[in-house]
Amino acid sequence: MSDYVPREVLIEILARLPVKSLLRCSSVCKSWYSSITNPSFTTTHLNQTKSNTQLLIIKYTFLVPNQERHISCSDDETCCDEFVELENPFHSSSKSFKIVGSCNGLLCISDYHGSDCAFLWNPSIRRFLTLPESGYSVTDSDLQFVFGFGFDRISNDYKVVKIGYLNDLKTRGSVLCKMELYALSTLSWRPICVVDFRFELSINTWSVFVNGAVHWVVFDPAKERGFGILIVAFDMGNEVFREMALPNYQPNGWFYRNAAVAVLGESLAVINFESDLVPANLMCNFHIWVLGFRKNGDVLFEDGGGLGKLVSYDPQSHQIKNLGVYGDSFYVYTYMESLVALDGADGV
Repeated sequence: MSDYVPREVLIEILARLPVKSLLRCSSVCKSWYSSITNPSFTTTHLNQTKSNTQLLIIKYTFLVPNQERHISCSDDETCCDEFVELENPFHSSSKSFKIVGSCNGLLCISDYHGSDCAFLWNPSIRRFLTLPESGYSVTDSDLQFVFGFGFDRISNDYKVVKIGYLNDLKTRGSVLCKMELYALSTLSWRPICVVDFRFELSINTWSVFVNGAVHWVVFDPAKERGFGILIVAFDMGNEVFREMALPNYQPNGWFYRNAAVAVLGESLAVINFESDLVPANLMCNFHIWVLGFRKNGDVLFEDGGGLGKLVSYDPQSHQIKNLGVYGDSFYVYTYMESLVALDGADGV
């Protein structure tokens, strides 16, 4: 076929295929293999995928320890009608993991409890890369780590930022130990010099990558406690931090005490979780753990505690649909298929 079809047309056809089909096509002949594994084709295919329907990765756990599963589905009108279970390379580990971030088909995975353990994972090509330990001199068990993941358009490189904290039992605060940056191009960590980084992050702090920067909701101990909550962003290209103030929604500033960052479309969003008892009329507001918004505006969230279920809520019709997935915790991330390679990676 390639003898009769111009190469430009062949590339255009191949770029529209899903990754699973491309992996099969790469075995057809040497010329197809060379074209599909070419970095320029990876970029072409990625740009084509971005314009099409994205996927959702749903991570959930059972009440049984270390029984984590990952499933994916298309974010279209048939969303959640059919799930594809992903081969989880971390399933046999004694640790529990969380997804730090998603970018161009790569997922960054870190230890849920904040240890110095992280991976890069491309589920589409079933490859993962174990990030090396950074060699911190502090060996105290209270040392914990917060990760962020994103893409540097300037250097065309994927980066992971890691912030190491030591819990101070006297002040009940956190002491910054060290910051490091991992680049996929070098497969190594290097220190980041940051002056006056006074913010406190929890190991459970949610992070998102949008507009070239990783964002976290943090606490500034230098301010009044009610007003010390803000957003800090780390620019992957310039490798600098910047602050973003939150609107003063309530006079006491406590509206954001359970806030988290999210991405809606291509914009940064803040989602807050509130639960308040109103004795005057005996009404109670309950937590709605917002996991993600679909392209059509529906909201995915967990319904019920303990062995909860994943449901989809239509804000227009107020209809709730049970998606048939049960577990004790759920996390949803946007994702797209890609051929982005991980040099030195292991197979699932």
